[in-house]
Amino acid sequence: MSIDPDRPYYLPGSWKSAFTPRLRKYFPETLVWRPEVITDTHGRANITFAMADNITAWKMSVLASNEAGQVGVAERELHSFQPFFVELDPPKVLTEGDKISLPVVLRNYTDQPQSVTAEMQPAPWFTILSAPKQSVTIAPSGDASSVFTFRADHSARSAKQRVTARNATAGDAVERELAVHPDGQEISFSTSRVLAGPQNSIELPVPENAIRNSVDVELRIYPNLMAHVLDAMRGIGEVPAGCAEQVTSTAYVSLMALELLKKEDHQAEGAAGATNPRSSIEARARAALQQGYDQLADMQSVDGGFPYWKKDPSDVALTAYVVRFLNAAREFVEVEASVSGRAADYLVGHQSKNGAWNSSRWKDVDDANLTAYVARALAGMRAADASTAKNTDKQRQAADAALKSALDFLEARIDSWSDPYLAGNYAIAAMDSGRREHIANAEQVLTHLAHREGDATYWNLEANTSPFFGWGEGGRLETTALAVEALAKLQAAQPDHDRAESISRGLQYLLTHKDRYAIWFSTQATENALEAMIAAMPPATGASTGSEASITVNGRAVKSIQLPDPQEVVGPVTISLAGALEKGANKIEIERTGGLAAMNVSVVSSYYIPWADSEATTQENLRTGEKRALRLKVVYDRDDLPLDDVVHCSVQAERIGFRGYGMMLAEIGLPPGGDVDRASLESAGNAAGFSGYEIQPDKVVFYLWPTAGGTSFGFDFRMRYRMEAITAPSKVYDYYNPDANATVAPVRFTVR
Repeated sequence: MSIDPDRPYYLPGSWKSAFTPRLRKYFPETLVWRPEVITDTHGRANITFAMADNITAWKMSVLASNEAGQVGVAERELHSFQPFFVELDPPKVLTEGDKISLPVVLRNYTDQPQSVTAEMQPAPWFTILSAPKQSVTIAPSGDASSVFTFRADHSARSAKQRVTARNATAGDAVERELAVHPDGQEISFSTSRVLAGPQNSIELPVPENAIRNSVDVELRIYPNLMAHVLDAMRGIGEVPAGCAEQVTSTAYVSLMALELLKKEDHQAEGAAGATNPRSSIEARARAALQQGYDQLADMQSVDGGFPYWKKDPSDVALTAYVVRFLNAAREFVEVEASVSGRAADYLVGHQSKNGAWNSSRWKDVDDANLTAYVARALAGMRAADASTAKNTDKQRQAADAALKSALDFLEARIDSWSDPYLAGNYAIAAMDSGRREHIANAEQVLTHLAHREGDATYWNLEANTSPFFGWGEGGRLETTALAVEALAKLQAAQPDHDRAESISRGLQYLLTHKDRYAIWFSTQATENALEAMIAAMPPATGASTGSEASITVNGRAVKSIQLPDPQEVVGPVTISLAGALEKGANKIEIERTGGLAAMNVSVVSSYYIPWADSEATTQENLRTGEKRALRLKVVYDRDDLPLDDVVHCSVQAERIGFRGYGMMLAEIGLPPGGDVDRASLESAGNAAGFSGYEIQPDKVVFYLWPTAGGTSFGFDFRMRYRMEAITAPSKVYDYYNPDANATVAPVRFTVR
């Protein structure tokens, strides 16, 4: 569409003689993001996009570069407007039973008064408690409000709420989407299988105390590895992501999608019936990769290293991780030599004289796991630099010397190796640097420390935590993925039957240990798992025959589907089973016909139980597990107050007994429509020292580093609606092992 940014864009359908307002329901936060636009020889380009329904001022930013490296930047504003419009802003998250008095603002920018009928359209999920139709007169260039009171009766993932205001000549209609949760604690889990034959079944229990109609079950069938990567691109975007490690991991997943697309394009050349990947997948991955790189470049410290948050000191392990990402990303985005070069200089500058890097938790203590990880990053940089010549001779020489010193340090202590995390990183570094004298020793360690579990194999993290603070199940997944990747690289160089079996069993463990988001519990474990799967992926064997699958639940047919060809570039096939399950034992059966290539299937389940049956407690919760305990206390200074008054929330979060271990996330529940005072958050962060925060519709997420005695802080929020409603629950959990958590039950608010 062609738009003059100097003139307001009037939304179509706004003014007709027999007035029927056009429904506005498309409200994106980002209207257009096109990093892949190529101009013609005159530097011109045209793009087409759907205009949003927002009535607002859009800021347009254009960044362009030419082959000579010259960069140009331009910014303009685009205004979208209509003379009469409705502002509908319901809470984005509600709970069954919530009663809300929702003000709907009517704005009249005409030169005549407008008398209209405002109407809230009924919907199955709520009951209107006030008059559904109200007559309102709005003065010229003025505004007025209608207040609709309703009660959320039924849970819904995407509930629609629509308000219309009109007369004979003017009007507007707006529809917003929100979510309604059951009044209870959500319990979620996933289970996976590898479909190896024509008939497969999965047992799925639903407890008797599950709240009626709260069961949500989705079956995901993965025809190939690309489906796992594309699903991870979606899933990793649904978890909190603000620190540099999360930004890197999220961008890394998109990078791996691009690598797979390129690999499959190359393998498909000349193959009968081969098709190129969909351009939309590649465009989405490139946009996410560019966005991640831009964020990281902005987060780099003056010393060249990368901190978890901009105000924190640089971290050696994180900097090494970013260096690995930058080396791999060069093939798809322009990586400034100064960004990667300064990061490498930071790593070299923080190496001890004996070749090791010191632990970030205990200063002056040599950390073999960290040293092996940094060595891996430097070895990868050495290989990437050899092909691109991005760094100076001086930088290359310094990095090579640091890599040699690190490998010397590790090899001198081979007899003491007892951690597969160390052995895996060492093996990859040695392979990438061409130094293979002790690879057999590393493989021997991996073989000795493997644990068999049924038809799968896993490797435990033997250290207290990984360099990225992983422990428990998250640390096990990180380590298993690392071991599989190392063995796969060894297998590619020198095939071996026993090693191939270990790789297959390790992949089996990874494929059957996903979480509800279709990732591996944390961003770090997810990146490791996908990297391992790509390294272990056999080459494509050409076109193959797809198959059909019939799904039954408890003996009743649910759906029959045509499965994609195993060589197709597609995401997982998803099938909702929510309405087919019952309380008690359930049996899901999948029967396949046709081509029977092995593929993975996951069942992602969730249900709610009453708060009285949950492990959540009122106001304060202490949860113990393994050797770490988490404590959370949340206190609102009042829960019965007048409209527009301010509530102060006090928070205490603590990991008891283990000071200095990895990042914790505290999610503090808000009542519907609670308007958080950002100034109070900034003030609390400066005083309490939490690293960052993220405001979501029903909670505030705080990123905390454990300290002795815990972290205490407070913040304020204002009540925007009259209501009788509850907050979201509050919880604290270990980011790199979410199984460690403590939950505080919701609090009911009355706003008069």
